[in-house]
Amino acid sequence: MMQREQLDSILQSQYRLLENIGQVLQAELEAMLAGNTTELPALAARKLAICGELEQLELARARCADEAGSGLLHDPPAPMALDHAARSRKIRELAQAVTAANQRNGLVVSALIRNTRGALDILRGIPAAEAAGVYGPYGQALGGHQASKTLASA
Repeated sequence: MMQREQLDSILQSQYRLLENIGQVLQAELEAMLAGNTTELPALAARKLAICGELEQLELARARCADEAGSGLLHDPPAPMALDHAARSRKIRELAQAVTAANQRNGLVVSALIRNTRGALDILRGIPAAEAAGVYGPYGQALGGHQASKTLASA
């Protein structure tokens, strides 16, 4: 019984941490879209810390399940089995949503980097054929910019 309670505690902690990382990912997205780059290092550090905690909890969960052997998962009382299965399913679903949010943020970062490189190439006068594209899928203007543009004259 002790191991079932410990496993439940671990699963609850994993769920809470996944919710937390989801909030951090949303804050990261909002910061990127607002151009608030000063918040990004702290958010990235928080993501790494949460991932470290999740990794430790997963190791503890696996250890708990191994120590309990097959008795932990076979023939638990019906309500406990349903609760455990439902909690595990919710954790998997939340982990998938967090993974998708992290991938979305990665795509946003990649687009921002690509557009920044493209803008710098325009300012440096790098020919369009050699330059990074500016904008991108559906935002148009990709690679068709002028080779050089006078920004000011004296």
